[in-house]
Amino acid sequence: MNDSQLKTAIAITTLNRSDFLVRQLNYYANNHCRHTIYIADTSIIKEHLEMTRAAINKLRNKINVIYNQFSDCPPAEATYKNLCLVKEKYACFNGDDDYQIPNSLTKCVEFLETHPDYATATGYAVNFRLKQEGPYGDISVLKDYPRPEIHDKTAAQRIIDFLDKYFVTNISVSRTEQMRTNWSNHNKMPDLAFGSEILPGALSIIDGKAKTLDCLSIVRQMHNRQYALSFILDWLAHPDWLNSYLGFSEIVSKRLSEKDNIPVERAKQIVKQGFWLYLQKSLIREYPEAFPPVKQKQKENIKKLRGYLTKSLPLLKKIYRSYWLPTVYKQKQLHYEVLQPSSPYFNDFKPVMDSFTGRLN
Repeated sequence: MNDSQLKTAIAITTLNRSDFLVRQLNYYANNHCRHTIYIADTSIIKEHLEMTRAAINKLRNKINVIYNQFSDCPPAEATYKNLCLVKEKYACFNGDDDYQIPNSLTKCVEFLETHPDYATATGYAVNFRLKQEGPYGDISVLKDYPRPEIHDKTAAQRIIDFLDKYFVTNISVSRTEQMRTNWSNHNKMPDLAFGSEILPGALSIIDGKAKTLDCLSIVRQMHNRQYALSFILDWLAHPDWLNSYLGFSEIVSKRLSEKDNIPVERAKQIVKQGFWLYLQKSLIREYPEAFPPVKQKQKENIKKLRGYLTKSLPLLKKIYRSYWLPTVYKQKQLHYEVLQPSSPYFNDFKPVMDSFTGRLN
């Protein structure tokens, strides 16, 4: 496989957040990223447009950036137009305030090249929150961002497992042609969550299995005012929801029927079963947040006590993070491991941390 085949397109849509985007571009430049960065700039504020262009011009000898202004487009349409410009065989999306680890993108491409039955590949991921708003500062919160795997042989079982475990596939590495096909339906339903996230994710899982490699792949930033879905119950009550769900079900069922060679009506029942699991988990998870229990204060006190003990007894903290949590939950605690110099994930996380703490500037 030659060098050009290992390259991935990193497709970024941004809106009036040039400070975050410039932070990410500087990170890629400082880490000798050889993957092509495609920017869809939907900004309408002149200062943001100028700041982004100035950064790209400054870094043009260090990174390869394809820049296009889409100020007259909604973000979802700009995202699709940007994807249509990609020339690389593989691509992934990335938020303007998030980071893709360049080395992991290469590993994902290598995996997909030798595993045609897999449609997506990614690595582990962590979320961070800063002590203050904006692109730079010290870490306030660091937590794992789950990236499940899907290995089922049939598309029917994969779609059920996907909607049960639900995770965002847009930020995984995928074959560009498949991504374009799956995103071509984004404007066929009024609800943005369906069109630009759930639908392309479900179609990608029908295309093939999903792999999570043993490497740090994505670092995402959390904000106090994160762009996100409303509570599921409020989402269901929105006037756009029913038509969007019917459109989603129709498109996914047809693709599932073709992939597994089963009747469309059977495929619709499978999609219904999977989406029921998706709603059930979300409703259960969100209820305590929407209606905090009376015992919430007691839980907060236990959390404070645990924090006090781990600060007072560093050895206890190490045992808790290194041995007890991984043993109980049967999975890595990436939010702890990425901060340990002895960890295999530290060398990939450290440059990202230097980026958002401002040490790279």
